[in-house]
Amino acid sequence: MTEDLHQSSRFTATYRIAAPTYEEAKKIAFAIAVEQTIECPYELVDGTPIADTIVGQIEDLKKAEAGAYYATISYEPEAVGDEMAELLNMLFGNTSLQPGVRLMSFELPETMYNNYPGPRFGRSGLRDLCGVPRGPIFMSAIKPLGRSPKELAQMVYDLALGGCPIIKDDHSLMDQRYAPFKERVLQCVMALADAKEKTGRKSMYIANCTTDGLGFLERAYQAKEIGADGIMAAPAITGFTMIRDLARDPDFGLPIFLHPCFSGPLVLSQDAGISPFCYYGQLSRLAGADAVIFTSFGGRFSFSQDTCQKIAEGTESKMADLRANFPVPSGGMRWQLFKEMVRIYGPDTIFLVGGALQTEGPDLTANTRFFLEKLAEAVGEK
Repeated sequence: MTEDLHQSSRFTATYRIAAPTYEEAKKIAFAIAVEQTIECPYELVDGTPIADTIVGQIEDLKKAEAGAYYATISYEPEAVGDEMAELLNMLFGNTSLQPGVRLMSFELPETMYNNYPGPRFGRSGLRDLCGVPRGPIFMSAIKPLGRSPKELAQMVYDLALGGCPIIKDDHSLMDQRYAPFKERVLQCVMALADAKEKTGRKSMYIANCTTDGLGFLERAYQAKEIGADGIMAAPAITGFTMIRDLARDPDFGLPIFLHPCFSGPLVLSQDAGISPFCYYGQLSRLAGADAVIFTSFGGRFSFSQDTCQKIAEGTESKMADLRANFPVPSGGMRWQLFKEMVRIYGPDTIFLVGGALQTEGPDLTANTRFFLEKLAEAVGEK
């Protein structure tokens, strides 16, 4: 953002535009500025105050690489009011339906952050809660789908006994007949209490609360009442606005983890959708998430190392006074990757290991201790 824009009250979005020439990119940028605001022929407002204020203004247009340009467009905050839904809509509403346009990032003036307090706990708060004051944090998930609450709770107990600081539900665990939500959460909370009584260490249990509509908020409060240490949600399913409402509610007060399921169509294309930096980094913090899970390079998914580094940058880039949240690389993580992962992501990272932890051997507690040792070795070798 230029110094002039920093001094103004307008917010900006930067788009990557696929275009053969500067002039063609400029035409597309102007079309975006109109489409994202008045959504009508510009001639209807030309020469009026609406054209000078409400219509998006092209602030910068520069070449990205051959056949692509970056366009920065500014918008009037009064046009979105206090609603996150309209902010998201103005950033990339109808234009998301256009081929060859990708939302790369956004910047808001500090006054707009009054509506977005951001992560309640952030990195330092989560460290206090899970008892890991420095270095990467180890995390695992209870799975597979099909196990009973008793079986899942046994996994929680075994993981906690091995010293796993954070344990979450698999994202597919919702309210199945063989593992009802409230029963599962209760059993897992009780299992953590039993493990703490034996070890003296407190692990965190993160309950998956993704579900239909307002049921998400209901489950989040049920999880809190039962005794969960945090909740997880998939914003591509629930919507970011639900996350924001929960995060800023003073009566809730639990950490929020975000899961990436269903977000692939939004982030995978280089020429359309939303950049992973923006989606997982900026939007997760704006909504108030304390940690954001994404699929890492080196596993079974396709993100490159560069993309993953940009996601991690998004979790701590300057956004007024919003706390940094934790990047949580996942998706086929193995202990053999720890050294490289620590080198790339650094100490302020949560490493989520699921299936590989279970397949290391028949004893989940011993496996957990082994993985924690390997992570400590990787940190020492960095």
